[in-house]
Order: sequence, then structure tokens, then C-alpha cells
Amino acid sequence: MTEVEIRRLVPGEGPRYREIRLKALAESPRAFASSYDKEAAFPAEQWEERLEGVVVTLVAVVDGSDAGIVGVIPGSEEHPRRAHLVGMWIDPAARGRGAGGRLVDEALALAWGLDAEEVELWVVDDNEPAIALYESRGFTPSGVRGMLPSDPTAAESHYLLKSLPPVPAG
Repeated sequence: MTEVEIRRLVPGEGPRYREIRLKALAESPRAFASSYDKEAAFPAEQWEERLEGVVVTLVAVVDGSDAGIVGVIPGSEEHPRRAHLVGMWIDPAARGRGAGGRLVDEALALAWGLDAEEVELWVVDDNEPAIALYESRGFTPSGVRGMLPSDPTAAESHYLLKSLPPVPAG
């Protein structure tokens, strides 16, 4: 049986964050607006600063190993009640074992706790498994489309979850 635990990364875990983020960028370069080369050059302080900033970073631990990651950005000045999911990734060895769903569910619960009324994300159009996961949680395409900043040959679409379910007790 697969054991999946979702944990929040905290200041002091910069090396852990760096390791999983670089693994994600190397394995799925077309899934991110950034690149492996760019982020591999970040100094250690920058990884720590990211964990001290506004983005809350969650990691999925599957059978004792870090196997997924997602960031939650609270509302912006333009959309104060809209959180943004960023940097979602699941290790291929953990895909199909429930880690992605758990990670998204925890990210949505966190967004709800940040007083969000909506959650948005961007996903590359040919990432069918990710789209299926997001749609299973209620996300729908907003109609806004663009090109992935790190790969202008990859089209991406904006998805929106317009209302969050109540957070389960416990």
C-alpha cells in the first residue's frame, strides 16, 4: 500500500526544496515557466528566500521519499481572493498512486485557509494527465491561453476553480 504524506516546506529546508524542484525541472521541462539551467544556478540563499516568501510550498512524500511538489500563492492586489497554484509536479515513479490528488487537495485546503474564493493555474495543453486531475477537482478552462515562457512552442491554458469546497474537519 502506498503511503502519501503532504508536508509544508519551511525555512531551513532550502536544500530539500532545491533537490526536488531541480528534479522536477529536469524530468518535465515543458511543464514549467522556468528552466533547470536557470534555477540550478541559484545560490543557496535564494532557495531559502523562496521558502520565506509569500509562496507556500507543499511536498508529497510517497513511501518515505519526496515525490511531488506544488506552490500556493495567496491573492494578488488585482485578485485579492484568488490563489494561484504553481510548480505542480509528481515524480513519474509516484504517478497513479494518489500523490497528485492528495497534493492538489491539500493545496486547495490551504488556499481556502488563505481566504481564497477562487484558485487559478496554468497547464500545458498536451499534459492530459494533469488536465484530467485538475478537472476532477472542479477546475475549468477560463478561455485564456498563452505560450509557455520557457518554451514558446508549448501552448498553455488558464484554468479556474470558481468556488472552493468546505475544508474537511480534522
